[in-house]
This record gives sequence, structure tokens and C-alpha cells, in this order.
Amino acid sequence: MSYEIDLLINNEKKKFIRNEPPVLKDMTKALIVQQQQIKMYAKDDGPSEDDFNKNEKNLASFAVSFWKNQFKAEQFISGCDKPNMDILNQALGDSLGGGEEKSPKKSLSKTSTKQ
Repeated sequence: MSYEIDLLINNEKKKFIRNEPPVLKDMTKALIVQQQQIKMYAKDDGPSEDDFNKNEKNLASFAVSFWKNQFKAEQFISGCDKPNMDILNQALGDSLGGGEEKSPKKSLSKTSTKQ
């Protein structure tokens, strides 16, 4: 699977591509994002401004790492629009194993002709 995002950097759209599937490093960073989001939304009074700032930094850190340092965190934060957030969310979901799972092939059981 190919992951392509277009970030607005210096008033220009720039495309960044990753062709490899998620690896352990991506899975770990995705778990960090997920854990922080669970904590911030589980608060009785809801997320704080600090929570949203941490979430933004975690998402940017994940993106920079996932796309193998092709851009900086601040470039991602400043240049990522809604369609590209959807792609980031797909990358997060795939890293967490939330993608479509294929069922393993079932082996055929041997039948006996003995009585």
C-alpha cells in the first residue's frame, strides 16, 4: 500500500510518499497517539487546551516518523489539511491494526477411507 500526502509548505503543495507497510516503530508511535487521546477524552471535564496541544504534537511526530523524516513536525502542523488528516488517520489505523483483516486460509481436513 502506498501512503501519499500533500502538504502546503511555503505556499506550495508538496507530495510525500511512503510505500512500505507499517512496522513496529509505527505501531508504537500510533499507540502513543491513541493512549493520549483516550486519556484526554476520558476526563470528566473533557480535553483541555494542553491536551489538544499534546495531541497535535503527537500526531505530527507520528507523521514525521511514518513518512521517514521527509518533512518537519511544524511543516506538517502548518500544512496539513482535512483530506490529508484522513490519510494520516488511515496510517494510524493501519499501524494499530485497524485495517481490513484477511482470514487465514483453512486447511482441508484429511478424510479417512477406513471404516
